[in-house]
Amino acid sequence: MTDCQDKSAISQEGTDESGMPQSMAVCMDKFARTFEASARRWELVVYPSMLAFIILAAYGFFLIYSLSNDIGRLANSMDTVVTSMDHVAVNMTAVSGNVALMSGNLTHIATDTGEGTRSMKDMLVSLDRMNTTMAVIAVPMYQIRNDMGRMSSNMQQVARPMKMIPW
Repeated sequence: MTDCQDKSAISQEGTDESGMPQSMAVCMDKFARTFEASARRWELVVYPSMLAFIILAAYGFFLIYSLSNDIGRLANSMDTVVTSMDHVAVNMTAVSGNVALMSGNLTHIATDTGEGTRSMKDMLVSLDRMNTTMAVIAVPMYQIRNDMGRMSSNMQQVARPMKMIPW
């Protein structure tokens, strides 16, 4: 129907004897109707596509806006972290000093323990001598006990006649 030279379409609209259309208006009218039909088909595709593009563009703007807000909050949080890290660095310096002090104290403890070990060895030697001396004393103590037992027996024998005397 877009071809103005179509014989069946021309015969319905009216032609002259040579087969040419009666007016250019008829041909333009057909062209306009065809263009409108084509435009309607394109409207069914283009307008929803434009609406989808606008919705996606608005959502993209929202995402960029949210991202920029999140980056701002992250930057503020990083400032806080940097400040906290400064405090940690100061505290680590103090901890390092305290560890050095503890190391010095442990050196003194090790020295004192070494002296204590020497003292304990001296005590052990002294205890060994005491043990030997006690063993030596044990023999005379055994003899003293036996002598005391005999003396007690002798005293009882001496006291027997004294029991006969009435007092």
